[in-house]
Amino acid sequence: MAPLRTRTSAHSARVTLYEPAAASISSLAAATAPASTSAPATPRRRTRSSTAASSPVVKYERDDDDNAPAWAADEGDDSDAAAFEELKPAPTTPKAKSPRKPKPHVTKLANPHPAPKNWERTYAVIREQRKGIVAAVDLMGCEQGGREAQKKEEDAGAAPVDSDKARRLSTLVSLMLSSQTKDPVTHQATVNLRNDLPGGLTVDALDKASVDDIDRCIAKVGFHNTKARNLKLLATRLRELHDGDVPSDLASLLDIVGVGPKMSYLYLQSIGQNIGIGVDTHVHRITHRLRWHKKEPKTPEETRLNLESWLPQHLWPSVNKMLVGFGQEICKPVAPRCDLCDVAREKLCPSRRVVVPSPRKKVKVELEIKDEEGLVKGEQGEDAASAPRLEVKLEEETQGVVAVKAEGDGRVLVAEREVKNEVVEAATVPGGEAS
Repeated sequence: MAPLRTRTSAHSARVTLYEPAAASISSLAAATAPASTSAPATPRRRTRSSTAASSPVVKYERDDDDNAPAWAADEGDDSDAAAFEELKPAPTTPKAKSPRKPKPHVTKLANPHPAPKNWERTYAVIREQRKGIVAAVDLMGCEQGGREAQKKEEDAGAAPVDSDKARRLSTLVSLMLSSQTKDPVTHQATVNLRNDLPGGLTVDALDKASVDDIDRCIAKVGFHNTKARNLKLLATRLRELHDGDVPSDLASLLDIVGVGPKMSYLYLQSIGQNIGIGVDTHVHRITHRLRWHKKEPKTPEETRLNLESWLPQHLWPSVNKMLVGFGQEICKPVAPRCDLCDVAREKLCPSRRVVVPSPRKKVKVELEIKDEEGLVKGEQGEDAASAPRLEVKLEEETQGVVAVKAEGDGRVLVAEREVKNEVVEAATVPGGEAS
C-alpha cells in the first residue's frame, strides 16, 4: 500500500487531509498556499433583484483593482460614492394618463324613432293651454338673454345691451349659467355681470376680470365656482380664436368648455339657425310622461335624437319654450297639477292622476271695525258693549291631505295640498245697519 501523507486543511484546523505521498509538489503547494498568493480571480457579478415586481433589476459589479464591490468603498472615497450613485436605479415616474377623448356628437339616429300615437292632438292641446300661461321662461328665458326684462332694467339705470355682438355674448353666457339653475336666478346673474363688471358684459371685461370677481356676480347660480372659471376661459377663447365674437357653427360651440348640445342648439335657434332641438330637464320629463318614447331615454341627448326623428322641423324652435313653460307651471317635477292640465282632462296623458278632495271645514272669525284713526269703536269713552262690531262668518274650503290615485295600475299615492276659498256669508253690525 502506498504511503499516505497527512496535512491539515487550510480552511479548518480540525480537518486532516490524507494524500498519496506521490502527489506533485506543485499541486500540494497550490493547495497549501495562502489565499493572498493565489491567482487573481475573475471579477464576479453580484445581482440584487428588487422586491417589487414592477421595478427593474439592478446589477452591481466588483471593482477590477481590489476585487471589492463598489458599494463597499471607504467613506472618504468620493469617486466610489459617485460610482455608487450612478449604479442606483433611476426613479420611476408614473405614466401620464392620456386625455379623455370627447364622445362624438350624434346628429341623427340610424333608425328613426316611430311617431307616437295622437301626438298631434296632444301637441295642439298643450300649445292652446300654454297661450294662457305666463311662465318664467317667457320673461327671463336664458335663450333670449333676458331681453323681455331689459327695458325695465335700463329704466332703473342698468347698462343697456347696445349691439348684436353684445347680445350674442349675453345669450351664450345666460345659457352657460342656466345649468342646474332656475330662470330668475340665471337672469339676475346675467344682469349682475352686465352691471357690476367694469365695462359691462363684454369679452374684454370678462378677460380682464378675475375669477373671483366673476364668481361674486354669479354666486347664486348652481356650481358657480366652475362656471366662473368657464366664463374666464370663454373670454380667452373668443378673443384668440373668434375675433371676440361668439361662433355661429355647432362644432365651434361644442368645443367651448361648459357648453353642451342643449345650449348650442338653443343659441343657434336664437340667431336663426334651426338645426336641432334644445332638450332640457322639462322637455326630457314631459315627453317621458306623455310616453312619446318607445324605450325610456336615459339622457337628454337620447330624447333629442328621438324627437328630431319624427317631430316636424318647423316645430323644433317652439317645442322647447312651450314645454318648459308648461313644466314650470303645470307639469311640475314634484306634485304635477293634473287637476289643472288640459291634457289630463282630455285623457291624452298616460301618467295622469285623479285628485280626491277632502271634506270642507268651516271657521268662524270675528272682526272689529276701526275708525279712520285706527281706534276701535268704544275706546273713545263709548260703551264697549254698544260699540259697532262686525261679525263675519268665514267659510274656509280646505283641501288638506288628499288621496291621489293613478289610473290603470291600481296604486294609491298620497300627496298634501292646501286650497282655500274664503266666502263671507253675512256681515252685521250690532246697533247699526248691516253692511
